[in-house]
Amino acid sequence: MLGFFRQNITDYLRANVVSYFFITLILVIGVVIGALAIKTLPEDQKGELVNYLSVLFHRLNSPNGYSPTDSHSLFLSLVLNNIKTAGLMWLLGFTIVGIPFVLFIIFTRGFVIGFTVGFLVDEYVAKGLMFALASVLPHNFIAVPALLIIGVSATSFSFALVKRRMRGKSNLLYESIGYTAVCFSMLLLLVLAAAIEAYVSPVFMKLVAGLLINN
Repeated sequence: MLGFFRQNITDYLRANVVSYFFITLILVIGVVIGALAIKTLPEDQKGELVNYLSVLFHRLNSPNGYSPTDSHSLFLSLVLNNIKTAGLMWLLGFTIVGIPFVLFIIFTRGFVIGFTVGFLVDEYVAKGLMFALASVLPHNFIAVPALLIIGVSATSFSFALVKRRMRGKSNLLYESIGYTAVCFSMLLLLVLAAAIEAYVSPVFMKLVAGLLINN
């Protein structure tokens, strides 16, 4: 049984290696552009972001600054956003015209990560990098691969849909079920990532916040 799954995974990766490379490249480009965008940020907007972060650091460092109620509210909000994102990418996979939008979603995620990490490092240097690792890395370690898999599945299914229609074969029931199952499985991982972002990341952020207050 283990060998069967291993063979299926190997075949799947070989069949989609180009798609994974291309979509990962889109993500990386988003990260790079997000990091470079810091240099074009006006000073007044940069000052507003610094003030916002200062308030956040003091709140995190306060004994009663971050309550379980805040975590619950954040978790529900993140889950809702992840459902919308995964659901939209799933729907876009049923149309060839939706592929650019799938790529844009992946690019946007990379841009946000690059901008966040880039701004923290640019403003707080090593301490900023520590806070970025504490706030960005834990949940994205799960969320980013999940989104990449949904993106690859959406683009692959969309192209398969076009090929089947060109050949006069419109029965895609089994492919649709498999595609939906993959997206739903990745949605469960996104829910796990939301739980980490809401309940685990704040703990690490709180540990680093004290260092940044004295920056």
